[in-house]
Amino acid sequence: MPNIAQVLKDEIQRLAKKEIKTPTSQLRKGLVALKRSVADLKKRISELERENRRLTATTRKRQQQQPAAPSDETASVWFTSKGIRSQRGKLGLSQADFAKLVGVSSLTVYQWERKEGKLTLRGPTKAALAGIRGIGVREARQRLEEQDEGEKKTAKKKAKSKGRKKVVGKKVKKKAAGAKGRKRR
Repeated sequence: MPNIAQVLKDEIQRLAKKEIKTPTSQLRKGLVALKRSVADLKKRISELERENRRLTATTRKRQQQQPAAPSDETASVWFTSKGIRSQRGKLGLSQADFAKLVGVSSLTVYQWERKEGKLTLRGPTKAALAGIRGIGVREARQRLEEQDEGEKKTAKKKAKSKGRKKVVGKKVKKKAAGAKGRKRR
């Protein structure tokens, strides 16, 4: 004959577990929901930190690329197409390299060199040209190399991030096939 005390004890444990299961299941559901929200918040924080780093780097890059605001010295300085051509020739640079050094396109340098008379330039461009006036060939080459190194670093970062999927909230954006993926008949 089974021990009545043992059977009674087992039955009490079974009933206690059954009674406790209902309130604890509510707590478990709440705990799971809280864990999910914490995980979502952590993801959001990491995304925001990444975005912050990217924006900070972009801001620094722009500040480095932009010369100082035009001062009184640059306001009184003026440039001609002949002066631009001779400066570029003195530095031994192509139009493309000279354009990189100044921070404009090579087409702009071409147009400056073809224009007659005094050139009308904006403040930052005028400041950049005034800053180049006093440098020599070595320093010009050095500045170009520094810019090329900076471009290579950003190109590597872009290449790395190109393969990643962009996550927005809980949805993943994928590139649509669009018109390129369809065949015309």
